[in-house]
Amino acid sequence: MMADSMLPVYARALLKTLPVGPKTSSELPDRTIDRSVALEPVAYAGFAHVVGQTLDDTVHPGYLHILGFPLSMQLLADPEVPLPMLGMVHIHNRVDMLGSVRLGEVVDFHLELDGAFDHTKGTTIEIRVDARVDGRPVMSEVSTYLAKGRKLPGAKPRAQVPHTEFTAPQPTALWRLDPNIGQRYARVSGDYNPIHLSGLAAKGFGFPRQIAHGMYGASRALSAMDPRMDSYRWDVSFAKPIVLPATVGYALTDGRRHEAASSAVFDLRTGKPHVLTQVSHLGE
Repeated sequence: MMADSMLPVYARALLKTLPVGPKTSSELPDRTIDRSVALEPVAYAGFAHVVGQTLDDTVHPGYLHILGFPLSMQLLADPEVPLPMLGMVHIHNRVDMLGSVRLGEVVDFHLELDGAFDHTKGTTIEIRVDARVDGRPVMSEVSTYLAKGRKLPGAKPRAQVPHTEFTAPQPTALWRLDPNIGQRYARVSGDYNPIHLSGLAAKGFGFPRQIAHGMYGASRALSAMDPRMDSYRWDVSFAKPIVLPATVGYALTDGRRHEAASSAVFDLRTGKPHVLTQVSHLGE
């Protein structure tokens, strides 16, 4: 069942799709959200189990992302945002981990919109998230969402993540993903987007069947990389969606586990990438 906290958000997003003279301006409303969230061990353990993270008191960056996710969707669903939230594609995520975050701490989140930006395939909007613990900066995140085929006059220019040629490596692990992974990740993340839960809903957005959450693949890849650095940048590019059920390959493509490295989740048959992940030292 859809999490209660997300029901009003998806209702507003659905209303925005109705033909009532949508805005065509590229200007975004001046909206911010501030919220404090306690890091609860039981809830975190459920997330860690789903994404294959070894459980200790240091919190996975992917969990910090999902704590801010309902707030991000509130911003995107705002009636004054000139692009529809439903159908937006999460194409890139960048997280700067500035220090460790531990269970039992309270994280103060600040979220704001940025954009709209021109993109070769449409228009993007960014959600910027800053997180602090006791006034200490611990995370800075930028999530980039693409409204495919939607162009807004006056959208600002933005350098896009460069396309890199990808050659599938020999997989070091196979991930066998059944359709229930959508429900399992939704329960621990609060992301009940129907395209991850229902084949019928997914078909409505052009997918043959339901697809895996992008941040599930990204978070599981980071768990496998297991960076053991005081601070680092976590970059994720989302490519071809994983249509469920599926068996996909995973491998490090550069560097070594626990250190600065790159990894890929990819289609075993075509060799095309699903999720490309890079962990690097801050400042590189």
